[in-house]
Amino acid sequence: MPDEIAVSFFGPFSWYGTPDAPCVYDTDEARNFGIYLWTVPLPDGHLIYYVGETGRSFEIRLRQHHEELISARYHVYSAQEFARGEKLILWPGRWDVKDRKSDAECRANAERLSAPIRSMMLALRLFLAPMPCDKRTRQRIESAIAQPLYAVPGMVGAFQDRGVRYDPRMPNEKPFACRVISPVPLLGIPERFLA
Repeated sequence: MPDEIAVSFFGPFSWYGTPDAPCVYDTDEARNFGIYLWTVPLPDGHLIYYVGETGRSFEIRLRQHHEELISARYHVYSAQEFARGEKLILWPGRWDVKDRKSDAECRANAERLSAPIRSMMLALRLFLAPMPCDKRTRQRIESAIAQPLYAVPGMVGAFQDRGVRYDPRMPNEKPFACRVISPVPLLGIPERFLA
């Protein structure tokens, strides 16, 4: 393993294509796998909402997320506040730790929530970091990016959804160094960290 693993993010991309961000499905990077971010752009950088990793192509994984989103299985927030880095919840979805809805309830509310879901998705920007490494390495990098965000004071920490499962480095695993490379500032992520 190299002395330092580069986590090079490409983006911002968007779900549907916007003037400032091409559609993620139209990019060459979407055919790779690795670490990905969901963010909202703010004046001083991109505020991270979700960190994920995939061993399938980004395109396949993001299409799965898209299906979950439009099916109201994920949290739905008011897009106007969300785009400012605030979370005004409209629907808790299937995975909320305090107010979990059933699949039947999600299906029953998906049509009613379709406009707010689309608006929220239009507010999101996506970043992709192709990582041609093994799954465990990707999991450790994902966790090393995501988990510290919860502890960042103010907007960064408050923007994280609780209850997301990550697989951090175990005590018997030797740490490795990572360096983040991004075309824009990613709020709350240090340039260098251990995973």
